[in-house]
Amino acid sequence: MELSARTLLELPGVRRQVDRITADLAAGLHCLWLLPDDLVDGGYAEELHRAALYSSPERLDIPAPSDEETAASSPSLEPGSVPAGRSWDDLPVLADYDDGFDIGWAPELPRQRTAPQQPTDVPEGPESGLLARLAKELSVTPGEAIDTLTDPGARWRPVIGVRAWKETATAGGPAAPERDRGHDVARLIRALGAAAKQAGLPPENRPRLLVTARIGDLPSQLPDELERDLASSAVHWWWDTLDRLDSATVVAAVGARGARPGRRHGELLRDRILRAVRDEVISEVCGPDLVLGWRLARRWDGSQRTLQGSLWACLDVGGAAPAVRHQPVHLGVGSGHRPPARLRPVWARGLIQSWDGRARVHPAVWRRDGSAPDQLRVLVSQAQARILLPWIEDTRQRLAPLALGGVTGPVADLVARYVGRLPAEHRENPEEAFRTIEVGPMLTACRQGHLNLARAERQLLEQLVLARNVLSHRGVLFDRTLHALCDELAQADHRWSGDE
Repeated sequence: MELSARTLLELPGVRRQVDRITADLAAGLHCLWLLPDDLVDGGYAEELHRAALYSSPERLDIPAPSDEETAASSPSLEPGSVPAGRSWDDLPVLADYDDGFDIGWAPELPRQRTAPQQPTDVPEGPESGLLARLAKELSVTPGEAIDTLTDPGARWRPVIGVRAWKETATAGGPAAPERDRGHDVARLIRALGAAAKQAGLPPENRPRLLVTARIGDLPSQLPDELERDLASSAVHWWWDTLDRLDSATVVAAVGARGARPGRRHGELLRDRILRAVRDEVISEVCGPDLVLGWRLARRWDGSQRTLQGSLWACLDVGGAAPAVRHQPVHLGVGSGHRPPARLRPVWARGLIQSWDGRARVHPAVWRRDGSAPDQLRVLVSQAQARILLPWIEDTRQRLAPLALGGVTGPVADLVARYVGRLPAEHRENPEEAFRTIEVGPMLTACRQGHLNLARAERQLLEQLVLARNVLSHRGVLFDRTLHALCDELAQADHRWSGDE
């Protein structure tokens, strides 16, 4: 079972973008929602489109082209072929043109060649296309559709939903020539906007379009054209839509199903910490690819030894990794509201995305370019630090007051020697100042004989220092070290809480 469309729609980041689209539609703006290809291929685009459209009280959902309409659509012309009824020569012949040179040759005009005409007795098929289907929903002719929607006396001002990835099927697909891709969609947007302005309709009283599309479904310049028309249109990109909370929500939903709570309190805490580290690693590694995160959460056992193999297995579920040359991504690229123009083709393929305000390259890319070990090390280290450093600090705060009983000399002398950042009142209240001592100096004081700790607390302190030093230098805690740290944290909590 893969990630469901319902689960995707319930994520905070997705709801946030749907709400922004709803607000723009309510303000009278046409909205273009651009999605990566995998959201269409995975079946998520339909539900996203419906969620945005059905948030408006007045709406008209244009049906997708029928199978008959798609089959009857004209295929793209082969190179060198000419439509029936068109001249073979694109340029007109200028019979009276004189270039000023006379070399004694009689002018010889080129013969006009015309492709064979279609038989005139072939009956014309029923009108088809986007505008015809819109007109059918309005119960008018295609020539009356725009005027009906922009009639100043009309009270119904619907949001009109268009699935541009469905319209592409009637134009030869995303690989169709530029002049054919999304032509009907672009013409409808321009015609409806111009007619509304000509009718003098205020923005809040205009019919609006919600067009959900891939970039390959539209003329390449249309998104930028609409973004410049701030008074009439708004363009929403699936870029920085998702953040860490969305990824963590998906991973936690999978983990909750397989949770196996133990009986003893120490075991429960140990398992909770390990599970939190595992979930954070999955979220950090998979980033905005929620389907990949869903798969990895179901497959990976949390061991560092099996992480890379599990990740590759999850990538292979979707087929072979794409052959794409890695493009450098500069800092700040992910902070904008849309992908830069040079990155849009790879964004459409799901190979780069803005996540949590930063541009993230998909694991499929660094799997092929050989940088996987380095990338995994950095991402795993960041994930472990995010979970474990707060635990280390919390344990330090609980350990420091206990260590006061083991001071072998004046507390003020120990504070002056081992506390790096002395509080202003450290002379008047050295015991309180000692509570701020870091784990590294605390361990040094033990080794120098200035502080005596029980064996259990000494072992705990050594694990805290080791883990903090590794994570502070962007290292990774491997399985044995990670498990030892979690064991010490759980046992210390058991001792200090007084539970037997």
